[in-house]
Amino acid sequence: MNKKFSLVALAVAGVVALGAPAVMDYTSPTPSTPDTGNRYMGHGNGWLEVSTSTFGDNIQRVQQQVSEGTKICVVMKADAYGNGIAGLLPTVIASGIDCVGIASNEEARTLREGGFTGEIMRVRTATLQEMESALALNMQELIGSAEQAEQMRQLADKHDITIPVHMAFNAGGMGRNGIEMNEESGKQVALDIATDPRFNVVGIMTHFPNYEADYVRSKLGQFKTNSEWLIEQADLKREDVLLHAANSFVTLNVPEGHFDMVRPGGALYGDQPTNREFPPIMSFKTKVASVHHLPAGSTVGYDSTYTLERDSILANLPVGYSDGFPRKMGNDADVLIQGHRVPVVGVASMNTIMVDITDIADQVAPNDEVVLFGQQGDKTIGAVEYETNADVIFPEIYSWWGAVNPREYVQ
Repeated sequence: MNKKFSLVALAVAGVVALGAPAVMDYTSPTPSTPDTGNRYMGHGNGWLEVSTSTFGDNIQRVQQQVSEGTKICVVMKADAYGNGIAGLLPTVIASGIDCVGIASNEEARTLREGGFTGEIMRVRTATLQEMESALALNMQELIGSAEQAEQMRQLADKHDITIPVHMAFNAGGMGRNGIEMNEESGKQVALDIATDPRFNVVGIMTHFPNYEADYVRSKLGQFKTNSEWLIEQADLKREDVLLHAANSFVTLNVPEGHFDMVRPGGALYGDQPTNREFPPIMSFKTKVASVHHLPAGSTVGYDSTYTLERDSILANLPVGYSDGFPRKMGNDADVLIQGHRVPVVGVASMNTIMVDITDIADQVAPNDEVVLFGQQGDKTIGAVEYETNADVIFPEIYSWWGAVNPREYVQ
């Protein structure tokens, strides 16, 4: 875990101990309270503002979408989609969630160190070294091939343990980590795993590659049939095996795909293109570093891609592509200052972007807050703008932000 995340984890540990909301309260450094490299450092360039109350509201919206007996496994891979597991964990616990899906051992360790005692499911296949390192974390592993099963058997034999597993079927068509149950050889692989005493099958799952409800419905029947066949053939107890196929899209739009458990991820963080009633919990902000007056004809940025058509006043913002503002969004994006949209001019540099504030210059001064993603006044910079202007999917952007920027947790 890097220093930024460690600082957040330490702060949250104190919050959990006191039973208080997960809100970080920082002060500017002084000679007696020096800069420790957290929020104040972030406010010198860029920082993320994460709303724990919006996150809690989004969890509640999902809880209202599923029946009382349906389990919810909150997916927090990629460090909670860039929002920070440690900072959001108190909200997860307070919401009564008893299952979390993660990808890495470090994410699982953050959960345990933060006081989470529920089930932790790895939502991807893991290497042998990862699985062995995670034994003390009491995790449930994903298994979806004969080769992986053989590695896990070696691990079970070495440590004389039974490994809890979720068996992955390729019923959804992802083609990345599931058993092909339409092939006799695949059925035999599944049966060998399910009847092996070294494995405790706690779940059978699949995953879908798109946001098409009809496609999902066309695959659900076969998934259920194959799951029931395996449970019967392996003499498993149906009540001991969770069937689950629902990502955020299926959870919210295909109720017949809920089965025993749903696995919402993106929707909880406000990234579900089909369901905009789930607001983003993250904002990306910076401040004006300086203001510059340039004559008409001046060029801006590397490669001189932008030429000023009039005498202009530009604001220098201390974020760039190393902070997660895509280089190609220069000349094609806006930011919010004093509730106004102002255009980015020139390509983004490594640590700087320039914006044209000519029309609102009398309202702007150094140290003014700038919104790169999120809301200011009645204006919003949303995910669609990033996806369109940077030609990326938004999860690629916010997981990047979370990896390189400090976070502040607010209500």
